[in-house]
Amino acid sequence: MRDLSGRTAFITGGASGIGLAMADAFADKGMRLVIADVNKAALDQTEAHFKQRGTEVLSMLLDVTDRPALEAAVKRIEAFGKLHVVCANAGIPPSGAKVAETEPAKWDRMMAINLTGVYNTVHYTLGLLRAHGEGGHIVITSSMAGAVAASPIGDYVVAKYAAVGFGEVMAWELKPDNIGVSILMPGTVVSNLSGRPPEPNPTAMNAADVGKRVVKAIEGNELHVFTHADYKPYVQARCDALMAAFGESAQAGFKEPEQVMAMMSQNAYPPKG
Repeated sequence: MRDLSGRTAFITGGASGIGLAMADAFADKGMRLVIADVNKAALDQTEAHFKQRGTEVLSMLLDVTDRPALEAAVKRIEAFGKLHVVCANAGIPPSGAKVAETEPAKWDRMMAINLTGVYNTVHYTLGLLRAHGEGGHIVITSSMAGAVAASPIGDYVVAKYAAVGFGEVMAWELKPDNIGVSILMPGTVVSNLSGRPPEPNPTAMNAADVGKRVVKAIEGNELHVFTHADYKPYVQARCDALMAAFGESAQAGFKEPEQVMAMMSQNAYPPKG
């Protein structure tokens, strides 16, 4: 999507951190905003901020695990205007336990918000992106933890890896609808994801810079969106290990399912707009 001016973006977790930075970057491009969050105080402050900027904004208190609430949100968005960009950004931080030792309740909450919440957000808004036939874009906030495993943040890694897979599949599936997909995989960002004010971190990126990076990714229809070059050697090491695993024991001549072969023969990877 080259021209964002006058178009509408829906951002979950949009009242703080990366979500708010996306909203500011979108407003800089002249977009209209629908901002959802679970924090009413932050949401009210964010709405006032954008009204002061002169940006058309609709705010809503929303939990991405609440499907009836999302259905109701879609009706409000539809009344607000045509929707072109959806940012499935809401998320929670890792529990800090080893992956198999994570408490079941904490595991379930992590998956409900950081993975199923992404699915819920896209599932209920996709019809609005398709309805006007003008194309659109979906942004999924994953993490560098969606590209490189680490401990003790295993529950977070699992959810973020899965969110990457979800986005990559959608990129194939939504090409006929002219709907692009970007998977944001940032490193450390100045944010209050934990619910507390961010602690000083000289290696952290300013959230505003991440928001601008997202705009560039939408305009260029970029699938994988990285922000922190310092992590490149770790991603490279993982990719090298995967390729090395195709050694002598990997058998040639294995027949893939016809539908997979058809997809692979018709598309290059990653999918381009």
